[in-house]
Order: sequence, then C-alpha cells, then structure tokens
Amino acid sequence: MSQTYQTTAIILKQKPFGENDLLVTIFSPERGLVRAIAPGARKYKSRLRGRIQPLVINEFLVVKGTSLDRLIQAETKESYPKLSQNLGKLTISQYLAEIILNLALIEQPQQELYNTFNRYLKTLEQLDIKSNLTPHLAQGVFNVLTLTGIAPEVNYCLRNQTPLIPNLSQSHWRIGFSFYHGGFIELSALNNDKKEPINAKFSGLELCLLQCLAHRNLENIEKEIKQIYSQKDIDRAWMNIERNLTKYIEFYLGYTLKSAEMVNFALNYPAP
Repeated sequence: MSQTYQTTAIILKQKPFGENDLLVTIFSPERGLVRAIAPGARKYKSRLRGRIQPLVINEFLVVKGTSLDRLIQAETKESYPKLSQNLGKLTISQYLAEIILNLALIEQPQQELYNTFNRYLKTLEQLDIKSNLTPHLAQGVFNVLTLTGIAPEVNYCLRNQTPLIPNLSQSHWRIGFSFYHGGFIELSALNNDKKEPINAKFSGLELCLLQCLAHRNLENIEKEIKQIYSQKDIDRAWMNIERNLTKYIEFYLGYTLKSAEMVNFALNYPAP
C-alpha cells in the first residue's frame, strides 16, 4: 500500500526525466533533501508545470517510493519573483541552493537551515539594486557552513588554541587559513614548518569581517570599519573572503561548484 505524506518545501533543482517528467530536489524543514519525480510536469497542460520551478515554496503531497518519491500535488505558498529581475541576486540564490544541495542531509529534519535559507532569499530580494551583494553572499555562505557543521574556526588558532585578534593597525599583518584543518593558524606558530597546509592568508581586516559574520548586522560592521578603512579596501576584503569560502567548500567536497564561476561573472569579479 502506498504511503503518502505532506510537506512544505522549497525547490532547489529540477531537470528532465524521461519524456514528460521532471526529477526534482526539494528541501523540507521536516525531511531535509528529498529527490522526487514530478510526473507529467513537462507537459504543457500539467497542473504541476508552473509550480515546479527553482526557489519556489510549495505545499506538496508526495507518494513515498522505493528509490524516488512522486510529487502528485503542489500548491504554491511563496516565491521570490524579484530575484529573477537581477542577475547578481539570481546567481547568488542559485549558488547558495547548490551549496545546500551538497551539504544538507537527506531525509533528516533541518528546520533552522530551511528557515535561514528562506530568510536569506527574502532579504536578498529586498536589497536595493545598487547594494554590494558580496557581503550578503559571504554571510549567507558562512551561515550555511555553520548550520551544516563545517564552518571554519575563526576565533582561535588551531595550532596553539590562543584567541585570534585581528591586527588592524599593520597593513602587512597576515594569518594563515588552512582548508585541511578547517580554520586559521597564526603564522608565528608554524615554526617554519613548510609542511603545514596553508591555503590562503587573510589580512587583519578580512579576519575581522569574517569573525563578525555569524553574529553582527552587516551595516553595523561596515559602519565601524569605515572609520579605519576605505570602502574600496572593504569591498576587496569581502571579495577575498567569499572567494576563499568557496575554495574551502570545494576542498571539503572534493569537486568544483558549478555556480561559482557564474557568481564571478554576475558580480564582475576580476580574475584572481
């Protein structure tokens, strides 16, 4: 006997399956990632056709399957239409969806991650078109990493466990970021150990901004930092933070994120 269930979920990905169906990955607060078939959804007159779109939240009626579930009914609850009106916002949203696709748990409750993702999309949609999107992207990525349990340690040196205090007075001060160890190491603690895997070096400004991401409002962060640094310096720091978080995720996963290159294009990042 078929088992059915209802769940509210956001669509992260869809692709053709067979002649008329779609293979859909949805993210539910109660069930986590769920891969399901939307039968007939590619047909012009299908009732599912207009509802099975990425970044749309639906109330689904689902039939539990042996390998893949089947979506038999969908009622749209919320969508983010303004994201598609701006290439940067849309690309960032797709990028974060791809990260969740790779890091979220399959068929496991993840209420906080679900709420954070949707809150982020709503905030992104409402941002002024002239806003610098990179800080918001960095914060979104860092929050996802925190909620999935793989955020880098940014407050203590992984080598000697001492608190990390960004040096904002010396422009040449740097601290090492190790993807392998998952956090930062004071360069003075390496003792010329060339075998220590340091993948990137962060300035005092970059470390300070990264430490603030988890618990500070972005506007308040930049307001304080502008007393010391120019907007150009701050923008460059955010870009370096975001790029290295991407590299960190790709190191963890062992492969390249497809949306990362599109983010570089949409936000007009210069070549590294």
